[in-house]
Amino acid sequence: MVSDEIKDRAIALAGAILESEEYKDFINKESVLKEDEEAQRLLAVFQEKQREFMAMQLNGEMNEQLVNELSEIQNKLNSMSSVISFVDSYQRFVNLLGEIGEIISQEIQFDFGEAYRG
Repeated sequence: MVSDEIKDRAIALAGAILESEEYKDFINKESVLKEDEEAQRLLAVFQEKQREFMAMQLNGEMNEQLVNELSEIQNKLNSMSSVISFVDSYQRFVNLLGEIGEIISQEIQFDFGEAYRG
């Protein structure tokens, strides 16, 4: 069970993360992406095609046309400003969380990554 002091400090850390520029930018860019109807349409098509591809792979099948369609959709998505901005802000936010995790790992001399890798 987590002590009240540790819980309070974890909540304070979460609050600081919520106030970070990386988090605010991530939420902003996520909102912009959600409002981009063309990007949302392409993402839905991509996810459906991806499910088809995975089902075919599980059956040992390969469909070159489906692979080409996925690649084409991915290229379109990768060229959209809302997607580019979202991916960039997401990566910066994940990096922030990773750095925080590394600092905690160093301070307590425990490698969380190693513990999860087994």
